[in-house]
Amino acid sequence: MPTVTAILSSILLISLSVCGGAVSASAHTDVVETTPVDGAVLESAPQSLTLSFNSTLLDGMVEVAASNSDGELISGVVAESVGTEVIVQWPADLPGDTYKVSYRIVSQDGHPVTGSLRFSYPNPETVIAEPKITTMDDPTAEPETVEPETAAPRVAKESPSGPESDLMWVLGFLAIALVVTGYFIWRKRST
Repeated sequence: MPTVTAILSSILLISLSVCGGAVSASAHTDVVETTPVDGAVLESAPQSLTLSFNSTLLDGMVEVAASNSDGELISGVVAESVGTEVIVQWPADLPGDTYKVSYRIVSQDGHPVTGSLRFSYPNPETVIAEPKITTMDDPTAEPETVEPETAAPRVAKESPSGPESDLMWVLGFLAIALVVTGYFIWRKRST
């Protein structure tokens, strides 16, 4: 039957290997911010889009493709990486629509990162609100003013990943390891 020291040593080695794997796995490049945010409803066409990452990107390793709401690819979309950011020049002649911009970058650690964001904007000549015509029963009553509504931009949700999530996994694993160790110690003493 294994000794308590052997059991504790095994648990410690397993814990360190799991913790080491969690730390190295969380070091991959992620998007930290996009301008506009995913799902944004803009008032007009943007001049450019910005994708910000949490680590430096390899120069020249950026691919971007844009499509409209019908899934048709848009030509003339040019992107470049500068440090931790990708700047996408948006074609000025595109009509109002919902667009999807897909990207693939390669970070300094050599790992590819892919993703996409969607945003929309109206045509410049689109009327936002039509005037409301009503008949008045009382000719002396004041007319009502109706304000056009604007949609609030959506904020990107933060994913439950990163150091906080990794820490919770490590603490959970260590708690289980302590319970198992306590069981083996209790069993050893009771026999």
